[in-house]
Amino acid sequence: MTSDSAANSDVDPVELYVEALAVFGNAVRDVAGHEWDLPTPSTDWNVKEVVAHVVLGEAHLPSVLAGETTTTQTSFSVDLLGLNPLATWRGTALRAIEAARAPGVIDLVLDVDMGKVPARQLLGYRITDNVVHAWDLLVAVGRPVPIEDRYADWLLDFWQPVAHQLADSEFFGTPKEPRSDSLSDRLLSLLGRVRPVEE
Repeated sequence: MTSDSAANSDVDPVELYVEALAVFGNAVRDVAGHEWDLPTPSTDWNVKEVVAHVVLGEAHLPSVLAGETTTTQTSFSVDLLGLNPLATWRGTALRAIEAARAPGVIDLVLDVDMGKVPARQLLGYRITDNVVHAWDLLVAVGRPVPIEDRYADWLLDFWQPVAHQLADSEFFGTPKEPRSDSLSDRLLSLLGRVRPVEE
């Protein structure tokens, strides 16, 4: 899946990815000790499982970008987070940023488990995971806020060209009717989520 939107070409996906990592990290930082087992909008995953899923994606990214592995995602255990999930996230995020910022990486086409994927597209997936799963965490702990327009706008451009494939995707739920025409609501509905009425 890819998007050739002109809007996407105006934004440096590497730096957007770095900023998206911070969005997710802030959400993880604010999870209280009693909130890790709460259910999330991400099907069948609680807060800790969502964090483990995203951390695993960042952990794999340096090896994928270096051509050392074709695996972009696999089964996971929350045990990978260790005793301090935020510290684990921070370590994997810093290594992923270093790998993504390496010269020439953004122009690579990578052989991964889903086929040949441009590095720009792979970063689009990582931006999606960080931004949307940050929203999942905030909803789970009862502190939801809309996805910022700059992320929602970019991700809509990224995903709308392949919207017809999302219903059959293992990554997202079936697209839903948005609660409003806001960029955040439109993105969430496209990826199978609906904003809580109290947000």
